[in-house]
Amino acid sequence: MDRSRKRFAWVSVMMVALLLIAAACGKNEGNSTAGGGNNAPAPAEDDQPYKGEKLVVGVWGGSYADTIKKYAVEPLEKKGATVELVLGGTGDRLAKLYAEKGNPTMDVAFLNLYESKQAIDDGVAQPVDSSLPNFAQLYPAAQENGYGMTFMGLGIVYNKELVKGEIKEWADLWTPELAGKIAFPTYPGFEGDALIAMAGKAFGKTEKDDGANFDKLKELKPVPMTYSNLDELFLEMKNGSVLAAPIFNSYAYEYIGKGFPVEFVYPNSPGPVMAKDTIVIAEGTKHEALAKEFVNLAIGVEMQQHFATDLFFGPTNKEVKVEGDLTNKIVYGPEAVGKLEVLDWDYIISKRSEWTQKWNTEILAK
Repeated sequence: MDRSRKRFAWVSVMMVALLLIAAACGKNEGNSTAGGGNNAPAPAEDDQPYKGEKLVVGVWGGSYADTIKKYAVEPLEKKGATVELVLGGTGDRLAKLYAEKGNPTMDVAFLNLYESKQAIDDGVAQPVDSSLPNFAQLYPAAQENGYGMTFMGLGIVYNKELVKGEIKEWADLWTPELAGKIAFPTYPGFEGDALIAMAGKAFGKTEKDDGANFDKLKELKPVPMTYSNLDELFLEMKNGSVLAAPIFNSYAYEYIGKGFPVEFVYPNSPGPVMAKDTIVIAEGTKHEALAKEFVNLAIGVEMQQHFATDLFFGPTNKEVKVEGDLTNKIVYGPEAVGKLEVLDWDYIISKRSEWTQKWNTEILAK
């Protein structure tokens, strides 16, 4: 009896010990994390491929930058990257790319279509990489001289209550009732270059017929105002001191939405002038893979869809779908993109200095 009791006691002790060891092991496994302080598993190394990297992106501000943050910056931050947006105009960004050639502190820059071409030609920005997953979804016009981000068309806005006839073409700006009532953009700049070119193209000339084109612009004098501030322009259009102006579609529809009594026109022959926000990657960037993933997100369907539906920018990605009235407000679809007038920007840029002098002395002078 004593021996049986001893054996039973020994077995009981062993069983309790084993149970305590198992419980302790289970507790340790449940509490172990990379940080040692909570139950959530630590991010795997593969989920943080850009940990410790910082990408600097030059871009416009406002709703444009807000969209970039949501659809590109935030996804990259989840992968460990730090992304800094430097807000401002394209002139500053282009100057920075040239000043820091070969050792850039700005990795990605948003430029316009002729600045991006210039930057790539001069070796301060990389040529496009067609292997990016979303690159094949871009319209051909968005695959040249940088990664096309948005399309806009420079057309005509006019006061539909005060202009008697309907404006349909660039040549209609030369009707007698509009004389002295057409606002001009400030110069130098895209809109001014386009207006000079259209003064020729609307009457069978080209960008290279400088003398004839400036003579044609003189017929629109006196110039009631030169604009850079859109609020001022549309107030002048509302009160009638300005009846028409060349402008981008997205800007015009913003003010139409605010109730201004204006109409926007995409001219037919020649068509609206192509404007294209374009992304380039700086030559010599130390964060090339990160920069390319940023670009791939920017030209992807999700971000492009938001730019189209909420900001009135034409998508460069062919897979974006829009419906209803919006299709007429933005540059959308292969037919609309194909109607955009593409200017000879190499020639125009080569003449900028000369044209600036002629603009100031022949167009704006009383």
